[in-house]
Amino acid sequence: MRKEESMYSIHPYEPFAPPGATKLIVGTMPPRRFCVEPKELLAGDVDFYYGSRDNCFWRLIGEASGETFDFENTERATMQRKAYLERHGFGITDAVEKCIHEGGRSGDDSLKEIEPRDMRRLLAENPGINTLIYTGGLVRDLMNRFTADDRRHTAANGNKRERSVVIGGRAYRVILLYSPSPRALQGIPGGSETRREQYKEVFSV
Repeated sequence: MRKEESMYSIHPYEPFAPPGATKLIVGTMPPRRFCVEPKELLAGDVDFYYGSRDNCFWRLIGEASGETFDFENTERATMQRKAYLERHGFGITDAVEKCIHEGGRSGDDSLKEIEPRDMRRLLAENPGINTLIYTGGLVRDLMNRFTADDRRHTAANGNKRERSVVIGGRAYRVILLYSPSPRALQGIPGGSETRREQYKEVFSV
């Protein structure tokens, strides 16, 4: 095996799309420690999408929805997240199937040599999904590059955080969230409060 091949991170999770899902949350790729075998999880990590203890995604969801989630590496914590998604019609996946985490770093800017997940197939297999929820700008860029029919997301209703995209001849509503990464706060006008309010609009129940 060549050295560069040994550095590849392979996504550890299959897409999660419960029956009846109408919305699909799309991220990028877990940190490198989630992608090695065996996983090198830390205290406070959860073995599921957005499971890094450094990522704010599930805390933001909890604040928006009133749900209580454990933040520990247990089956209970994983099942809490799956149950929430099932109850509210959310699927969840990532746009990257395989990549190199340059320097072992976790940020989206470290992802190199990206091989995409087959999003067209996933959507075709789940025809009830009509809304895509992107958790950052790189997701939009990857979807444009690898999945969208016309490689373009068109602004909807004058809202720069809402788009529409055509995939496989079908139009989908797109919601572009601020990234739940702590580093992302530096580029968000209004910081954590702006992001918190945005997640409440999307995930409050």
